[in-house]
Amino acid sequence: TQTQSRTIVCPSLQALMPENFLEMHTSDARARGLETGDLVRATSASNPAGIQGRVWVTEAIRPGVVAIANSFGRWEMSSRAMTIDGQPRDFDPGRAMGMSSNLLMRVDPVLGDVCVTETVVGNASFYETRVEVKKLS
Repeated sequence: TQTQSRTIVCPSLQALMPENFLEMHTSDARARGLETGDLVRATSASNPAGIQGRVWVTEAIRPGVVAIANSFGRWEMSSRAMTIDGQPRDFDPGRAMGMSSNLLMRVDPVLGDVCVTETVVGNASFYETRVEVKKLS
C-alpha cells in the first residue's frame, strides 16, 4: 500500500498507516528483549545518534535484517509550520510521524555528503547499511 517517497502526502495511504515502524525478526527481537510496539533507537556508523521509532516483531523478515518503510519522518514536505514571504503556509504535522531511514544510510566514504549508491543506475543503495537496534526505556 505504500508508495516510496510520496506515501505521506496521500491522505488515504496516511490513514491506513499513519506511522511506520522498524521490522525485526522474532529471534532478533527476543535477543534484545523487544516486543511489537516498543520504542527503539536505531543507529549506524554514519549516524551514531540514530533515529527512534516503534518496532514491529515479525516472522516475515529474515533474521539479522531490519526494514523501515520509506516516506515517513519528514522534516520538510509541509510537515511543520513555516512562513514564506510573510505568509503562513498550510502544513500537516502527520507528515512528520514515524522515522526516516535516510538518516541512517551509509555515507559515501569518498563523497562524504551523499549516501552510497549502486553502480549500475546510481540509485541509493538501501541494503548497505549496518544498524544497531536498542530498546529505549
